[in-house]
Amino acid sequence: MADGREAESSAAQRAYAEITERMASGELRPGIWLREESLATSMGISRTPVREALRKLNSEGLVRIERYRGAQVVAWNREQVAEIYGLRAVIEGYVAAVAAQNVTESTLSRLEANLAEYERTLAEGGAAARQRAAGLNNDFHAMLLEATGNSALIHLLTGVLGLPLVRRTFLRYSPRDLARSAEHHRELIEALQRGDATSAEMIMKVHIRAAQQAALEQQERDAPADG
Repeated sequence: MADGREAESSAAQRAYAEITERMASGELRPGIWLREESLATSMGISRTPVREALRKLNSEGLVRIERYRGAQVVAWNREQVAEIYGLRAVIEGYVAAVAAQNVTESTLSRLEANLAEYERTLAEGGAAARQRAAGLNNDFHAMLLEATGNSALIHLLTGVLGLPLVRRTFLRYSPRDLARSAEHHRELIEALQRGDATSAEMIMKVHIRAAQQAALEQQERDAPADG
């Protein structure tokens, strides 16, 4: 019996991960209705874990469940986008400052390796490389968060970093946006190497605000098609 529950829980986690990834890539666009049966069929699993995944997404505010209709992917308005990135700018700026005071040589080496792989991946181009770069970008921010050693910050930000809005914005970055992102990562590493908390915080805030601007510009481009 326990094995059955564990398998069901694992399937629900996989369903959650796949649905959020489809939302992030733009396959499941804001406003679209999600059907348990079609999602289950496409993933090769039963409807029960899909239903559990949708309930979790509903509790996180990423979908809205309506009786008899199913679950609808939530669309973010300009104010919500500004709030999400505003939160990230303040908290991740603080994270960068704390990390600059606590980062170890081991973490610095990992950050440098991440940046090198990030730049190589961006140079490849193509959809698959962009997906890998998105993961590397998330890993970079997660390593900075881990470097603070602050469990409260880690708990607070982990969910925000994984928001489909954040990943979807990155996946649609222009070449200029990608180059800017890599340069900010390099500047952050240099500030951490110097132990310069003030500069690290400022660079991170600029980095997040640039991402916010990209998200808003994408939203404006999508508006006619969504309207």
